Formats: sequence, C-alpha cells, structure tokens
Amino acid sequence: MGQEEYGTDEGAAEKTLRGEVVLGKNEERRVMAGHRWIFSNEVARLSPTASRTSGGEPPLLVDVRAASGRFLGTGLYNPHSLIAVRLLEGRIESLEDYIAERISAAIAMRERLGMGEEAIRLVHSEADGLPGVVVDRYGDRLSVQITTRAMEALLPAILESLAEALSPRGIRVDRGLRARETEGLPVGEDHFVGDVPEELAVSLGEKTIRFPFREGQKTGLFLDQKDNVKALSGRIGGGRILDAFSYVGAWSMGVAAASPGATLTGVDASEKAISFYRRNVPTGEGIAADFFTWGEAARKAGRRFDTVILDPPAFIKSRRLVKEGIEGYHKAFRLGLSLLDREGIFIVCSCSALLSWEDFSGILRAVFRKEERTGRLFYSGKASWDHPRLLSMPELDYLKCAAFHVGD
Repeated sequence: MGQEEYGTDEGAAEKTLRGEVVLGKNEERRVMAGHRWIFSNEVARLSPTASRTSGGEPPLLVDVRAASGRFLGTGLYNPHSLIAVRLLEGRIESLEDYIAERISAAIAMRERLGMGEEAIRLVHSEADGLPGVVVDRYGDRLSVQITTRAMEALLPAILESLAEALSPRGIRVDRGLRARETEGLPVGEDHFVGDVPEELAVSLGEKTIRFPFREGQKTGLFLDQKDNVKALSGRIGGGRILDAFSYVGAWSMGVAAASPGATLTGVDASEKAISFYRRNVPTGEGIAADFFTWGEAARKAGRRFDTVILDPPAFIKSRRLVKEGIEGYHKAFRLGLSLLDREGIFIVCSCSALLSWEDFSGILRAVFRKEERTGRLFYSGKASWDHPRLLSMPELDYLKCAAFHVGD
C-alpha cells in the first residue's frame, strides 16, 4: 500500500500553528505532579503572537508556562474544549516528527513486552504520548480512532507513520465516537484506506473470534477485557452462564473453551452483534434484546443462572450524566444479581472513566445490601496489558472488573 494512498499533506510542518499558553498563579501544581491535562479555567492567557495567526485560527501546538515563566511542556491546544491543553512528551518542535517517534516507541514497547498476539492495542492515547489517538491491530489491518482536534488535523501524518511502520493491508478510521463532539469534531462516516472488509476473524486466546470490522462498535473488538476474560474463564466452571451485553461473545467463548459443557446465553441489543455471537458460540443461545426488558421477564419467569456476567457500555458519557449513569449501573447490577442462583459467580464491569473505583464499589455494596446477598470479592481487574496507564492520571484507569462468589 503506497504512501500516496494516505493523502499526506506536504509542508504540513510549516503550516502547523504554534503559540504559548500561560497558566494562572499556582495552577501548575497538578502538571508538576505529572498530570497531562490543563483545563480551560487554569489558563490565564494565550500569548498575543499566538493569536495573530492566518485566518484567525488558534494554534494547534503550544508551549506551556507557569505564571512565573517556568517552562512546563509542549501540548495540543483547543480553545473550544474543557481540556484546553493536552501535554505531550517534552519540548516538541515538529508534530509530524513527534507522531512518527511516538508511534515507533509505542510499537517497540509492545514488542518488548510480547507483541505476538494477533489482536492488540498498539497506541493508547495519553499513555503513549499521543492524546486522542487509539490504534488497534487485527492481523494485517488496523483500526484507528482520533478524538482530539490537533490529531485530526494531522491524520495524514498518523496514517503515513503507521503505513511505514506496519505496512497494513487496510485501515479503518472510526469517526463515530461521541467523544469527538467535546473537541468540536464532527461525528460522521468512517474513513477507509486500502482493503477494509466487512468482517474479520482473528485469534483471541485459543479461539478465533469473528466480528464486524467496517461497522463494528468502537475499534471492532473490546481488547481491554482480554486479560480479565483469560483470568476468569477457568474459574467460572460449567453450569448455566448468562453473558449480558455480550457483543460478539468474547466472554462466552472464554467460558466455553474452559468448560465445554457450559450452557451459554448471550444477550445484546444489537442484532448484528448477536448474529456474530451465534457464529462464535454455536452451542450457545444468542438473544437480540434489551437486557433490562429481557432480564425483567426472565426474573419473573423464575429463570436463574450459575454465573452472571455483566459487561455494559459506558453509562456515564459526560460529567452532567454521572448521576444518571450511576443509576443505570445500579439498575443493571441489581437485575443481574437477581438472576443469579442461590450460590454462584457474579462478574460485573464498567468502562466509564468518570466512574471511580470507589463509586463502583459503592454501587455494588448497595446492590448486595438491597438484594440481601453476600458477595465475596475474589478478583478485581483493569484494562489489559496493552492498554498502559499513567499513575499520575487516574482518569485513564477507566475499566473496572470485579468478580464475586455469592452465597452463604
């Protein structure tokens, strides 16, 4: 696949707008502790020279200084976002060179840690020094997400760097994420480069999983759960298994591999997802239905399971929806627990970055109390190894997985 297919923009480095942001007094403390986000209310001023750019456009790249004048780093600037600046690694002169270097470093880190997996996250946003850039590899194809203004402007450079480093057969650029709206980016049709088929089949653990690639959810698969699936599948045992919000059945496939005699039921609101579930889990029952509606009917009918797995989508998509999202998790977890037999395994997850582990635990405590059940936590997990995190940014620790033995 030649570089000309990527629509590179010659001379983009010269056209990248640059400025300087000065923070308010004492606003640098969090940044000095390693946090890489600067919020709009922490910015005292944008330098006058930065404002006088062609066409009145704000700069993409800014040097950040404390009120004292101390240099704090170089970052991506967006005056229309609550997160006004996302800091990069060190002092940056050329964004194009920086992108190529960070992509190379991210791939090298995975190679160092063991990149033999066919399905793997290669770039994980801030943790790899590329805010708003996510890249998943599925064999010889890539899925890319861009959720920041500056990286969207430099998409050609990102695609070119990926092409040079990996020579993929095809790349899907996912533009359907609502998170793009917070940066003032359009949410619309995906962009495709090269050979991008409707579906893919890749190895995940010991099994081959099929999933919609052109129109799949997020990047196509939820690779952040693969370590949790691996850790828990062998501990669930057989019996009746409910896989709620199943998508294409990764959890069910893990359980089926560990316990071939298990009776599996997958429930998901997406007809397309369930069509793939039935192919991936041919011995299971795939049900295309809203979990809340189906679960309530199943509870009233007296249906019970030996293991209940709940892996719902993010119910909290913005700070103004935190209360509503917590209520959604409470409702889902309580309904799921009511479908568990007297003794069993209860596995619950949340991928909402705005839900802290403390609040996640609080929801579960309330659910066990209201259902008058006793749950003993025997496993807690986070995103898989190829989704690195920065200790200075708890916001990146978004995925929470907890497994309980429930019974007397």
